[in-house]
Amino acid sequence: MSLLSPLSPADIPEVMRLERLPGYDAFIGRFEADEHAQQFASPDARYFGLRNGDRLAGFVILQEFNAPTILLRRIAVAEPGGGRGTALLRAIMTWVFENTAAKAMKLDVALGNPRARHVYEREGFEQYDVDDVHYFMRIPRERWVALRGR
Repeated sequence: MSLLSPLSPADIPEVMRLERLPGYDAFIGRFEADEHAQQFASPDARYFGLRNGDRLAGFVILQEFNAPTILLRRIAVAEPGGGRGTALLRAIMTWVFENTAAKAMKLDVALGNPRARHVYEREGFEQYDVDDVHYFMRIPRERWVALRGR
């Protein structure tokens, strides 16, 4: 059973609610409603969520969906620290590598977010670059396949 549900433009208010939870402004970024609507209309983006009744317990935004390396643009959960973020990350990685021809996934994580960096490293992402604001990380399909067998 997959945790993931494809989201629709009707879910924009819930996505925005999660993006605006206290403490997230420093780490995950946020879009206004019109930016989310543009992303939903783009063939190069996908939204998935973890539902909890009428609300979202978490969501993921994928971008550069048609590129060889898909960008995990944003991931957020309503209650950090309970393992749902890790479960959501694992679910989206599985979905990407089982349902697309992507050669890899990439993301960036804020320098000031060691907790997230630790999770990404534990799940197989490796740093390939850094700037003044972010670590840039990626996981090739081959690494994901190898780690799944552990």
